[in-house]
Amino acid sequence: MNLDLFEDFLELARELNFSRAAAKRNMTQPAFSRRIKSLEDVLQAPLVSRSTRSVTLTPAGEALQGRAEDIVRMIAETRQDVQDAAGQSRRQLNLAVTHALSYTFVPRWLMQVTGPAELGTLNMVSDTQRQSIRLLQAGEVNFLITHMGLDLPSGLSRRQFNAIQIGEDRLVPVCVPLADGSPRWCLGGEDPFPVLDYAEASGLHAILKSYWAAHGRPGMTPIMSSVLAATNLEMAKEGQGVSFLPSSIAEPDLAAGHLVHAGDLKNEVPIRIMIFRSKARLSRHSETFWQRVVENRESDL
Repeated sequence: MNLDLFEDFLELARELNFSRAAAKRNMTQPAFSRRIKSLEDVLQAPLVSRSTRSVTLTPAGEALQGRAEDIVRMIAETRQDVQDAAGQSRRQLNLAVTHALSYTFVPRWLMQVTGPAELGTLNMVSDTQRQSIRLLQAGEVNFLITHMGLDLPSGLSRRQFNAIQIGEDRLVPVCVPLADGSPRWCLGGEDPFPVLDYAEASGLHAILKSYWAAHGRPGMTPIMSSVLAATNLEMAKEGQGVSFLPSSIAEPDLAAGHLVHAGDLKNEVPIRIMIFRSKARLSRHSETFWQRVVENRESDL
């Protein structure tokens, strides 16, 4: 059976949309649909229910999803094992990092965990949390570093992945100051304040949603959404609204007075910085790196 068909199906299972899944797989929708139908014919079972408005997995599709993820990872791991045995494995780390952590936290943290000589070749992909999880699930990267709130990010089950906390951060509400240095908007006021929101593909969207569900949502009116904290930072500096930014990103502009806190400590959202990996065995170089992470960990998940 063609491994690509499993990867096509997994993309559709994640997107639940034929057009978006086809674009992710770099093919036309009709060609993508024929490939899904081909997989259904081989397995002799319908995998998805199609309607004009939605796509859902059938019970057979749900049963296949976990198995297909295991198969894709197993093939990637087998390829790595063969390269190790043949002495062709390179000292290479494949790492996915969410945007908000790739410019500040991760470069400093890597140098604390291991020096440049021991790091080897680093292939670091900076993307949304959703796409970074896909890369880890597919075995295209060995490690994922991302923010985490109250809940485990969707797609990262404890059955398949190990996780270690490597840092702490917090989401702080910030906005531009008035002439007297006070915030242009204050959380807790009578009127809703304009907020620069995060799109669903951003892990920070899920973190805020979960936290506010447990602790109460401030009165606010979303005026835009972005997958990038950096975009919301720039929009906040332009006076467009309040943004809940990772402290690691906001601190330079807070220190320079370009931004001020729009709320007090009770409005800040604590978050953890986590590194995830598959429970399956990795290359020798990746396992050595993971051991360094374990030795320097703050806590396990």
